[in-house]
Amino acid sequence: MEQQVLSGSGGLGFDMSVPKNGYRWWYVDGFSDCGSHGVTLIFFIGTVFSPFYASARKQGPVDPRDFVCVNAVFYEPKRKHWAMTERQSRDLQTSASSIKIGPSAMSYDGNSLVVTLDERSAPFRRPIRGKVVVDIPEMTSECYALHTGGEHRWWPIAPTASVRVELDAPQVSWSGSAYVDTNGGTVPLEQTFDHWHWSRAAIDDRHCRIVYEAHASDGETCLMTLFGNASEGLAAEHSAPRRDLNVGPVWRVDRPARSYQGFTVGKTLEDTPFYTRSHLLDASGNSVMHESLDLGRFSSKWVQRLLPFRMRKILYWLSDARGLRIAIPFSKSLK
Repeated sequence: MEQQVLSGSGGLGFDMSVPKNGYRWWYVDGFSDCGSHGVTLIFFIGTVFSPFYASARKQGPVDPRDFVCVNAVFYEPKRKHWAMTERQSRDLQTSASSIKIGPSAMSYDGNSLVVTLDERSAPFRRPIRGKVVVDIPEMTSECYALHTGGEHRWWPIAPTASVRVELDAPQVSWSGSAYVDTNGGTVPLEQTFDHWHWSRAAIDDRHCRIVYEAHASDGETCLMTLFGNASEGLAAEHSAPRRDLNVGPVWRVDRPARSYQGFTVGKTLEDTPFYTRSHLLDASGNSVMHESLDLGRFSSKWVQRLLPFRMRKILYWLSDARGLRIAIPFSKSLK
């Protein structure tokens, strides 16, 4: 997968093709200046964590456009607002400058990434509606392979950016620092990797440190530490020693991190059977977003059966000759 498959011509690659059984996601995260609020937004074509997509792939090559998804999470001091809704190809619209999945969209005008949201939270279906604007002063030009086979690529679009959150429902408003990237692959994550760990630290207003550590099932490890910003470029640094955080508090997922001075866990943002997301603080008090993914657990039958409880799947209904309503199938039963 070459760089242009991710970046397109001058845009963010919203309209680039995604191969069968492959995936593409656009990711935004941010913390408020006070450190009390956070956001994570992911738009998927080929939802990598969908049990429905995983089940459908077992039957043969599948069009990832039939498994598109918006994951929107807003972290507040005492609660979070969380939505993850998967839809089908009829709900997907793409152009060189935008992607629209159902009622939500991302658009890029050359200066800002504007995300308009109209989602429903899980499990209580409360509205999450409003706008997130990420100002991107400059973009990086480098795209990185995460495995020598070339099936998985990562483009850190904006290592340093600023974000404004304005939600009508719930009423949430704040501004702070942000980060934007995109990943794409020609095969499922779990086909290549066993474990996947990532972190990004906002060192100051202009500099970011990113650590990527991906362990493949063939024994290969991708380990890179990058420092800088879009205007200066991201320079490779020697990777710091591994200092494991405490495992996830409920599901006990390992959380390896790399640091010379160590981290403290400000808050565990997500604790699931196969994935953790954490707000860390480094020795200088800088905010760090950290993720750990256990793909062996993700592939297990018991986790696959739990996942539909956190992900809404939009079905469309037709009437058969007898007038009975039938769902347009998106996959067979989970196997």
